[in-house]
Amino acid sequence: MWPQLLRDDLRATRRNTLWWMLGLTLYVALTWAFYPTVRDNPEIALFVDRLPEAVRQMFGAEDLLSPGGYAWARMFSLLLPITLVLYSIRAGTRAIAGDEERGRLELLLAQPVTRAELLVARTLALAVSLMLLGATVFVVAKLGALWVDAELETKPLLLATAQVVMLAWLLGAVALAIGTATGRPGLASGLAFAVTLAGYLIHSLAPQVPALHALRSVSPFWYAIGENPFRMGAGGSGRGAVVLLLAGLLFVLLSAPAFLRRDVGH
Repeated sequence: MWPQLLRDDLRATRRNTLWWMLGLTLYVALTWAFYPTVRDNPEIALFVDRLPEAVRQMFGAEDLLSPGGYAWARMFSLLLPITLVLYSIRAGTRAIAGDEERGRLELLLAQPVTRAELLVARTLALAVSLMLLGATVFVVAKLGALWVDAELETKPLLLATAQVVMLAWLLGAVALAIGTATGRPGLASGLAFAVTLAGYLIHSLAPQVPALHALRSVSPFWYAIGENPFRMGAGGSGRGAVVLLLAGLLFVLLSAPAFLRRDVGH
């Protein structure tokens, strides 16, 4: 039954997903449109070099002239992951808790479908939607680089895309798990955004605050944007993406017992 639920959910959200894909396409394309201006203006590179090292690390701006460095600084180090996280938390919140708040969940569960099947279908729907957005970013980034005559390596681009998509997956899974376990969408989105903010602050302030160095490994942003794949070349391990993937799955699994036990709609 869950494959049918998955198809129904993807069909119901296809228009919203298509609009997000279009928005990401415009964002990535416009970002590449400005690259020739940056590449051909050495004063910009000099300005960046004068910034404190901690500031350059915070915004991923160690290198703006190379195609990979530019893509990392302007897209993958901040704006793109935050955009995907916003989409994912919203989608994760409405996956179970949103339907429950609107009174739709009881009607759905009155059909020949188990709660476990519903949870599997909604989790996969979130994952598939994020994969579509990630594929959009990858393809448009690659084509955009070709458009401005920039040689953007494929493997680092694929790894960078996977890392930010898995960051969004984890935080969306947090929202989904909390909403599934409690049936409260406000609590789910609030806590997911709190985790996002705390994780980003730890990651961004750790280079400047020695006391936070040891906490970097608990921040999901460390695994997503802690290492620049374009500087590592094809030697990136992808370990961070795997950690984020497994952590998201763990959150969803931990929410399942509460969802199977509790009274829906109460």
